[in-house]
Amino acid sequence: MKEMIYKFFAIILLILCQGLVSFVPLFAQSDSLSKQEEKEFSLIFTGDVMQHGSQIKGAFNSKTSSYEYDSNFHYLTPILSSADLTVANLELTLGGPPYKGYPTFSSPDNLAVSLKKAGIDCLVTANNHSCDRRKKGVVRTIDVLDSLQFPHTGTFKSQAARDTLYPHLIEQNGFKLVVLNYTYGTNGIPVPKPTVVNLIDENTMKADLVKAKALKPDKIIVVIHWGWEYQSYPNKSQKSTANFLVENGADIIIGMHPHVLQPMENYYDTLLKKDIVKIYSLGNFVSNQRKRKTDGGAIARIELQKIGDQVTVKEVGYLLTWVNTSIINGRKFWYILPASYYQQNPELLSKEKYAKMKLFIDDSRKLLKKANVNFPEYVWNPKITNWTLK
Repeated sequence: MKEMIYKFFAIILLILCQGLVSFVPLFAQSDSLSKQEEKEFSLIFTGDVMQHGSQIKGAFNSKTSSYEYDSNFHYLTPILSSADLTVANLELTLGGPPYKGYPTFSSPDNLAVSLKKAGIDCLVTANNHSCDRRKKGVVRTIDVLDSLQFPHTGTFKSQAARDTLYPHLIEQNGFKLVVLNYTYGTNGIPVPKPTVVNLIDENTMKADLVKAKALKPDKIIVVIHWGWEYQSYPNKSQKSTANFLVENGADIIIGMHPHVLQPMENYYDTLLKKDIVKIYSLGNFVSNQRKRKTDGGAIARIELQKIGDQVTVKEVGYLLTWVNTSIINGRKFWYILPASYYQQNPELLSKEKYAKMKLFIDDSRKLLKKANVNFPEYVWNPKITNWTLK
């Protein structure tokens, strides 16, 4: 079993290439089952995985006539793969050619292949772009992920499939977790029958939470697509929905969709007598959005501890990420970088790129230091060549 604890170890491999550096950090891993009475389980969540038209064009290798995405995640793969469970939001369809970006996304299947190789363990698929390619897009996305044996939840081929597969249950390393997934809508495109896209509806979510609690999981996780785009604070609807979910059994709420970061909360609810984690938005994981505050996001890490039947949140933290681009031999590449490390190594980026990344970091820290509740940042500590909580 992989376990991520406060003290990480990291292996750094520096390969200078077009102003980039190959960064290979690893969260520490150990066998938590060595103590039968105490177990730990690490969770990582990323923001929106998007593919705009320019990204699709850049991923195409004319020499091999294939789409290549491994480089997108190269610098974060050791972090992503070190968790016991890493979850990402697939904000697009795998609807087949012709491949297109905004406003009706359909991306090459190799994107999913690279996501799995990078260490993503589960994808949530209910979002406002789920129906971009109508019925074919919903069905084909499910078929591709199933063919890759890539766990996923949020969209279904039929109500019968949903009844069988939902809530999504994960039993691993002595822990039992439920992952639920919902979206506020599908951009005005009707959900094509007989497919199902989980929508935010209190009656539906309450019924799902009843079913989830009946499975007696250690934690119930809700990944939810909501809120207003490009707003740094959650709106009243987000807060109300979050409270509704918590009151009906949810323990961890992970928000997507605004394309910018929003506050994160970690606290003990004295009335419900349990730990609660709320993240209103993790921003963009990878996209071609380059405007201020949209060119990056955060990875959230949550460490659970289990002693007997009691499961608590032992540690939480976020790690800022920034999307860098580079043109090599006429082809444009996208790279998700661990921002704190590159901030302390400015020679690895051009002055222009460093300034843009620094602006994203400053904006993010100003917001999250002010608005977060018991949710600190993981930063690179060069003295110990390791990550520490700040």
